[in-house]
Amino acid sequence: MLRSRIGRNSLWNLLGLAIPLLVGIALVPVTMRGLGAARFGLLSLALTVLEYSTLFSLGLGPATTKHVASAIARQDHSISDYTIMSMVGHTAMGAVAGLVIAALSTTIVDHVFSVPPELRTEAIRVFRLLGLMVPATFLLLSLFGALEGASRFGLVNLLRVPISALSFVIPAWGVTHGIGLPEILVALIALRVVICAVMLLIVSRSLPGYRWLWPADWRGIKALLSFGMWVSVSNVVSPTLVYADRFLLGHLRGLSAVGLYSAPFDAVMRILMLPGSLVRALFPALTAMHTTAQGEAMRSLYSRAVRVVVLALSGPLLILLLFGPWLLNLWLGPTVAAASGTAVRILAAGLLFNGAALIPTTLIAASGRPDISAKFHMLELAFHLPLAWWLVSRFGITGAATAWTIRVVVDSALLFTASRRVIAGGPVWPGSPQSAAAT
Repeated sequence: MLRSRIGRNSLWNLLGLAIPLLVGIALVPVTMRGLGAARFGLLSLALTVLEYSTLFSLGLGPATTKHVASAIARQDHSISDYTIMSMVGHTAMGAVAGLVIAALSTTIVDHVFSVPPELRTEAIRVFRLLGLMVPATFLLLSLFGALEGASRFGLVNLLRVPISALSFVIPAWGVTHGIGLPEILVALIALRVVICAVMLLIVSRSLPGYRWLWPADWRGIKALLSFGMWVSVSNVVSPTLVYADRFLLGHLRGLSAVGLYSAPFDAVMRILMLPGSLVRALFPALTAMHTTAQGEAMRSLYSRAVRVVVLALSGPLLILLLFGPWLLNLWLGPTVAAASGTAVRILAAGLLFNGAALIPTTLIAASGRPDISAKFHMLELAFHLPLAWWLVSRFGITGAATAWTIRVVVDSALLFTASRRVIAGGPVWPGSPQSAAAT
């Protein structure tokens, strides 16, 4: 029954990622033509800033999922407390982040990005409006985190799909009706506010025993922040590990090399939607098992999940290894295929390790030890940057793919080793606390 529920939740998660992606593929060209290259670039930069602003959330979304799942497994009354503390924390940090973005809007436009003079006033207005969008975006993180903690993934994705799809639909509809970019941002803000109101109602009716009562004891916020801070460290370091290769390519080999590498890399990484959908469903289930000391069930589910991911990725891996350059030629033309054909095959090999490593990462976090993955990421950063520099300078695009693949293979080995020790209940390294004591 548990396995079928996890499988069903994984399918929901996959649909929740795939449907908006298809909508975006269809509508982005409409928005780009309607806005023009400069304004579309401004919209893209604004939404990128919004995405990176979530680093200010200090990992409270996954922390909410973790502690709500634990509370449900214990059948205690802290579900409401953790959810409300998360909502208050997220909204407060979102307000601070939004104020920072709004206050720095002129500086961002004049000194961070190269904005054409005729778009300066409009761009400043766009970034000020973006500041208004941040608190609602942060609040959604806690609301979705609470629903995922209750394993309500069908409901989560029924809500997430229209939110993500409308983020493409609204700009496309706007440009076809002569609506300007600032007005499109206002519509996107209104969408998030409405969704937050709907989500508040849904959360109160979907979480078992939920009550709208102000927490009497706020010490639980420390547990949320402790877990979330380590998640946040990984969230800060991970983009550097992922994108360092293309920054080095741009510095050492020029922008054309970045373009030839980025599109194949991003396409290969889309395959990670498959294991990513599974691990989101696994996280609350493994958390509940750890909370209730179901060690044998946890080991069984973990082993089965690893086998499923390896099997799911084997097909795409084999196709890329055999036909990667040919597919590149078909999709992006002979120039890209000649430059990145070997790189795609190397990335495909790394993809298997990277996808499989999502399972021990999830197990470790579910066991209350997100610090382990964060410390591994910091360790990897120390050797990855000089290795990537050397490989990119010597071998260009192929070197960038090789550096990424070596890093994810090392990461996978570290995480699988640590996960075995976490399952056994012992220290991950000499002097470290036992996993059971760190929940």
